[in-house]
Amino acid sequence: SNNDLCLASLGILLRFAIAYIFPSLVANLSNRFEFVTAFDAFNHSKEFAHLFLGRSNEKAITSSSRVSPFVGLLFAPFYDSDNVLVSIVPCAIVDLMTAIVLSQLYERGVMIRNAKEDEEQQQKQQKTNTTTSIVGLYMLNPIIILACLSRTTKSVQFLLTSLVFHAALDVERNKRSPTMTGGALAMLSLVHLPSAVAIFPGLLVHFWSVHESEFGISGRKLTLHLLLQYMCALGTFVNVADIYVVPNDELKEWLRVSIFDRYAGKELQPNVGLHWYVYSLMWKRFLTWYCIAFQGCGIVCSLAIAVRFVRSQSPLFSACVGLLCSTALASHPTLGELVFTTILILTHGTSTRVLERSEAIAIVANGTMITLAILCLSFVTLRAWLETRTGNPNYFFAVTLMYAVGQVYVTHESLTFALSKKKKEKKVTTAKEE
Repeated sequence: SNNDLCLASLGILLRFAIAYIFPSLVANLSNRFEFVTAFDAFNHSKEFAHLFLGRSNEKAITSSSRVSPFVGLLFAPFYDSDNVLVSIVPCAIVDLMTAIVLSQLYERGVMIRNAKEDEEQQQKQQKTNTTTSIVGLYMLNPIIILACLSRTTKSVQFLLTSLVFHAALDVERNKRSPTMTGGALAMLSLVHLPSAVAIFPGLLVHFWSVHESEFGISGRKLTLHLLLQYMCALGTFVNVADIYVVPNDELKEWLRVSIFDRYAGKELQPNVGLHWYVYSLMWKRFLTWYCIAFQGCGIVCSLAIAVRFVRSQSPLFSACVGLLCSTALASHPTLGELVFTTILILTHGTSTRVLERSEAIAIVANGTMITLAILCLSFVTLRAWLETRTGNPNYFFAVTLMYAVGQVYVTHESLTFALSKKKKEKKVTTAKEE
């Protein structure tokens, strides 16, 4: 719509205006752990670009090349330049594409919901509901704007996650849904494996819950089709990366430094998560067990939430909440991940009526306010700890604990709103049957 076009243009203009007026801010954000990690930092992307273009003295992939080669290939033409405005171009484009995909996800969810409801219910909802601009909500969110200015490659992770949900939502009408979902999920696995693992149980439950009488194909066959397409796409992408993208035929080394080292606790520097702090206190002989247990908690939570939503109006919503659990227990989290997940919850939850509009807006508002507070507090406490020496590490550790509590609160809020509405729907259907 014209409104979305204006908001998207304003969001793009804000990004380039801030980068042009405050180039030092962009350089500072590129090193802020609140927005970038060792696996998606601007400097590592630039190093991979030089390695891929043959301008580096390195002859093999090292720990300085932890970005996914597909992402590095996408950003290489822009990161080869020293111009700040040029380096922001790919991030701004990916942000715009993510906003468009989220908007299409919302519209598709509304179409599917309207097809299942009668005219009276649609008229009642049209009188009470007001439209929400998903494009404006994403493009003008302050945390998303700062993440774009940090030039992190997390924006690609957000785009791929949105594509997975967009492809999976219309499984009952689109026969190509398993193929498209498997392909997007395979690419997400190579860019950010923890996100793919977090949403995988919700996707399986979503495809499994399809009724054969309505679609013509049973949920079991659709789930099997999804798994096959995912494995085929994953194998294809890895083969393409080995032949055309990964420099110097270092496929195994790239898989280790770019994907699996996330789970091994490599490059753990002070960040907004809990993982690094507890890791620094752990004895060396218990580190392997600790990494397995800590990372496994997020997977177990995702599985439990997916099982809880098996008979829900939208089992796919469990994948959104699974992302929240994954972010809270991730080894290399950022503030942008929490804000993106809350916007994804609003987009999917309101379009399928798992959440009321007011509830979803409250979730996004709480997530944004929590991240803004953590951003300010982490800047002050870290400066007092490392620069002015007027504070001690416990001040900064307290900030990470506050962020974890905030994420738990947002997760609890999302589950409470969704499950309370599920109970209300059961009562209404029971009353009608009686």
